Amino acid sequence: MAAVFEELRETTGLIIGLILALILMGLIGYALTNLRETIVTPMVQFIKRMFSRK
Repeated sequence: MAAVFEELRETTGLIIGLILALILMGLIGYALTNLRETIVTPMVQFIKRMFSRK
C-alpha cells in the first residue's frame, strides 16, 4: 500500500509541475502579446506615417 501512495505522490507532483509550466507559458504568451500591442504596433504606425509624409 505504501508503494501505491509513493507512486501516486510522484505522479501528482508531475501533473502539478506540468500544469504550472502550462500556466507559466500562457502568462509569457499573454505578456508578449500585450508588449506587441503596446510597443510594436504604435512604432509601425509611426514609421508608416513618416514614410507617407514624404
